[in-house]
Amino acid sequence: MIRVSSLYKSYGDLNVLKNISFEINDGEIVAVTGASGAGKTTLLNIIGTLDKADKGEILINGKDITKLSDKDLSVFRNKEIGFVFQFHYLLGEFTALENVIMPALLYGGDKRKAENKAKELFEVLSISEKENSYPNEMSGGEQQRVAIARALINSPALILADEPSGNLDSKNAKQLFDLFFMLREKYNQTFVIVTHSDNFALMADRKLVISDGAIIE
Repeated sequence: MIRVSSLYKSYGDLNVLKNISFEINDGEIVAVTGASGAGKTTLLNIIGTLDKADKGEILINGKDITKLSDKDLSVFRNKEIGFVFQFHYLLGEFTALENVIMPALLYGGDKRKAENKAKELFEVLSISEKENSYPNEMSGGEQQRVAIARALINSPALILADEPSGNLDSKNAKQLFDLFFMLREKYNQTFVIVTHSDNFALMADRKLVISDGAIIE
């Protein structure tokens, strides 16, 4: 599903990623762990095409994303990758349903089909009653589920999550992790999740430990 080979990334004199190589199988849930500043988020952003490596190769479903133009990268990102962040980045002036369907409409998708898909996801995520609510009318856990529905709206093969439980209490964090496994079983999506949670790292199929920009485990 993902093959990363000899990846390097620097910002000025700071070497953030050093000769990173690994593979992730289709349908795997992989936790990326390590101390703050180790390079976890940089790696996630490069896999997600939000940043570019200085050197190396990244294949996602056989496509080398390092060779795509900016326009093709944008289309690939919208269709093939879903993002879940620590901060939900929901737009406050739009309802939950409107927030979720935006990625589907970005490249001319059918609004009715997008709404039907969103409502299906709301049901799976147990937030059907929140579809017409605004972000400030929802709890943190509910907002995170809306953000997950938004990540899933285009049926991407890959979900990337950066500290998704960072703003949740332990109960909601456990529910979120359980939710990822349920979604994997239902939609066979691949998850790569940056986390400081030892509990989640133990639940994941596998973990990659990064230290000073290199994978040590």
